[in-house]
Amino acid sequence: MLPLRLVTPAFLLLMLGTADSVSAQAPPLTEAERAAIEARVETLSEELDTLRRQLAEDRLEPDERRLGLDEVLTIASEQELESVQERRQLERESMRNPFSITAHRRNYLLPLNYDRRPNEEVFGDVDRDGTPDRAEVKFQFSAKFNLIEQLFGDYGGDLYFAYTQRSWWQAYNTDSSSPFRETNYEPEFFIDFENRLSLLGWTNVNNRLSFNHESNGRSGDMSRSWNRVILESTFINDDWLVSVAPHWRVPESAGDDDNPDIERYLGYGEITVAHRMGDNEVAVQWHGNPGAGHMGTRVDYSWPLHGNIRGHLQYFYGYGDSMIDYDHRTQRVGIGFSLNPIFSGSSSLIAE
Repeated sequence: MLPLRLVTPAFLLLMLGTADSVSAQAPPLTEAERAAIEARVETLSEELDTLRRQLAEDRLEPDERRLGLDEVLTIASEQELESVQERRQLERESMRNPFSITAHRRNYLLPLNYDRRPNEEVFGDVDRDGTPDRAEVKFQFSAKFNLIEQLFGDYGGDLYFAYTQRSWWQAYNTDSSSPFRETNYEPEFFIDFENRLSLLGWTNVNNRLSFNHESNGRSGDMSRSWNRVILESTFINDDWLVSVAPHWRVPESAGDDDNPDIERYLGYGEITVAHRMGDNEVAVQWHGNPGAGHMGTRVDYSWPLHGNIRGHLQYFYGYGDSMIDYDHRTQRVGIGFSLNPIFSGSSSLIAE
C-alpha cells in the first residue's frame, strides 16, 4: 500500500484529469459553477504546496528541521524567477544575433545635467582661459559580449567582455568651444554564475567576478585610473533588488599611481538597492569611505515614456561622480532618457 503522501498527489492529478475530460463534453459553465471550480483549484493548489513543503522538510537534517523551512536555504521556483528567466532568455537570443548589442549597465542620455558646484580647478586643463558651465550633457553607453558559455561545464560560469563609457559634455559652453569636460572608459572581463538559492524570501540570482579597468584617458596631472577585482552578488525579493559589490584594488607602484588616495574617497565597494513600482523604478547606489567621511550617493528614477524609451531623472551628491572629480564633492541633477530598466526582461541585473 502506497504512503498517503504519495497517494494524495496522484489522486489530485487524477481528479484534475477527470475534470478536464468532463469539461470538454459539458455545456458552458455558469458563473456560480465557474466560481466553485476556481475555489476548488485554489484549495487543491494550497494542498499541493503543503505536500511539497512536507516533502522538503522530510529531506532536511534533524537539526535543520527544527529551524523551519523558511529559515534555511531553498531553491527558488521557475515562477518566482520568471522575470529573471525572461531576461536571461532574451540575452541569449540577442547574443546569437551578430547584428545585435546586449546591454550591460544602463544606457542613458541626460540633455540637461546641472552641477551646483562645478570643479573649476581641473577645467583649466580643458580650456586654460575658460570656466565650466553648470549645465552640461551627460550620457552613458554600456554593452557586453559573451565570449564563452559554461566555462566550467556543469558548474556554469559564462565569460563576458563588457565596455562602459560615461561622458560629461559642455555642449552649451560655446565660449570654450563646447568641449568634453570628462570621459571615463571602463572595459572589463567578468565571469557570471547564475543562481537560484533563496533564504528568507531573498533569492541570489547571480554572482559575478570581474577584472575591471577604469580611466579617463588623459595624461599628466589630469590622468586618473585604477584596476580592480570586483565580486558582485545580486539578490531579489519580489519588487526589490539588492546588489553588493565589494572590490579589491590591484596595487600599483608609487611612480605609476595617478590617484593613490582614491580609496579614501571611493572606498572598497558599492551597494545598490532598487525598487519597482508598477512600470516605474527607483535605484539608490552608495559608495565611499565612511571612516574618512567621504561618501557618494546616486539616485536614479525612470518611468515609461514612449515605446522602449523611458524618462529618466538622476541625482548625485558626494564624491566620485567622475574619475576627475573623485576627490571633489559635487551636487548635480539631470533629466533625460534611458533605455534599459533594471527589472526589464532586456536589462542587465543590475543596470547602473
